Amino acid sequence: MKLYDYFLGDWQLTGTSRILTGHATTMHATTMHATWRFSPLSPDSLLLTENGEMIMGKTAAPLSFWREYRYQFAGDRVLVYFHDQPSGNYELYQAYRLDENGHLLVPDNTYLCALDTYDARFELDNAHFAQHTWVNGPQKDYRLDKELQRI
Repeated sequence: MKLYDYFLGDWQLTGTSRILTGHATTMHATTMHATWRFSPLSPDSLLLTENGEMIMGKTAAPLSFWREYRYQFAGDRVLVYFHDQPSGNYELYQAYRLDENGHLLVPDNTYLCALDTYDARFELDNAHFAQHTWVNGPQKDYRLDKELQRI
């Protein structure tokens, strides 16, 4: 699988967040809807523009969000960098490698933000993929599940 070609294009995102507390899991009332657009930056990198809305709770007003990332491809590896840093110093966010079956992108590293860790994996299918992210820290313990369908 050529990862650059797989991701290139527009995707529709739906997502949920669940708070994890010890062994019990409870649903957190956070949902999101967004588009992901992967557009070419170079022959081996794509710009991901994420644009959407998040709703926290049943009566909360939607919150808009936007972020850019650079996906750098090298064989079966993907390096993901923040691309919207005002300083222009685009730090590495996460690194992945394609598993031997070609259907999972598994983390090569854990991203540390202050005292919080971010781990994610991608489950790849033909016109669909899922991203699951676990966030842990002194004040955080949740899982973010994103489902993406090619537009």
